[in-house]
Amino acid sequence: MDSKFEQQQKILRKINSEMSSFLKEIYEDYLRDYVDAKIESYDEKGYFPSYLGYEHNYALWRKKNTKDAVRSIYLADPKVFTNLNTKPLKIIIRMLDKLLVSKENDAIFDVLDDVLDLNDTQVNLLAKQLKSTTLENIISTIEILQKRELAVAKLKELMDKHYESVLETPDLQKIIEANTWLFGSQYELLGAEEDTFTKIAQKLRKEIKGVNEIGLDDLDSDDHTEVVIQGLNRQVDLFLARKQYTFDALGKPIYKCIIVEIKKPSISLNKKHLQQLNDYAEIIAKYPGFNSGKLVFELILIGRKISKDDFSIKAQLQSHKDKGELGLVLQAEKIKCYVKDWYTRRIQT
Repeated sequence: MDSKFEQQQKILRKINSEMSSFLKEIYEDYLRDYVDAKIESYDEKGYFPSYLGYEHNYALWRKKNTKDAVRSIYLADPKVFTNLNTKPLKIIIRMLDKLLVSKENDAIFDVLDDVLDLNDTQVNLLAKQLKSTTLENIISTIEILQKRELAVAKLKELMDKHYESVLETPDLQKIIEANTWLFGSQYELLGAEEDTFTKIAQKLRKEIKGVNEIGLDDLDSDDHTEVVIQGLNRQVDLFLARKQYTFDALGKPIYKCIIVEIKKPSISLNKKHLQQLNDYAEIIAKYPGFNSGKLVFELILIGRKISKDDFSIKAQLQSHKDKGELGLVLQAEKIKCYVKDWYTRRIQT
């Protein structure tokens, strides 16, 4: 009888244990989904810092790092964030953001140990999670930088050593479209091509006088050879146009229209190309379809190099130097124009 009773008790204990584990697993899955939804709602409501003025990749890393930390704390002790009003919740999130990147980030664990209702095992687990989260973010950032360094190295080799043999370059076009950060961190996420805007931008470009005429005045004096001219006539310019929804300095919604033209690799940029850029800006400014107050334009002209004989581009770059924007040569009410070569571009990345 005792043996049978003990057997039943053993079965009941096993059932209770498995039920407890099952319920715990269900609760943890629910809690993870709930916490993820809460964190996204915090982001949508603006509880996380805006990171204005920070480089784009660094800002993305900071926000992800802070979100992961909030998630770890929320999962460890949900009572920390339950029933908090907006102001204290924003203060906690933003102070945590600052602390995570400070020299005192280890102090987070001391604070958690004092405040949270956790045992030693739970605090140690949370500390490991936070450290692991930070390490994973650092590793992913390094991987991104390594891939970008490889893209820059390949483009450098192309522009330095093979510029005379580059003809029609669909592969280069794809590289450019996939790596718009090459033009500056602010162009990291330009979005997909918008067919209507691209067609209008290309149509207006055709109105620029002499934009497709190639001659000796497009070259450095050292490159005046028939071989180069013949090659130039087979090369094509690369063109990229995007319209991006964003906000101006006052927080008002705008559409930033970005047009990038990469001149044929053999061409050396000079006053002729600067004039064409200015003409393009004027044509766009006069186009009725672009009169909306919510449209602003950035025109970027990129070449393999600026001619050693050039004066005009260098003078404009110097006169706009105080604006603090690399490559800026013209600034009007709704239009900015930039001239860059692959070497000045690499300085800013």
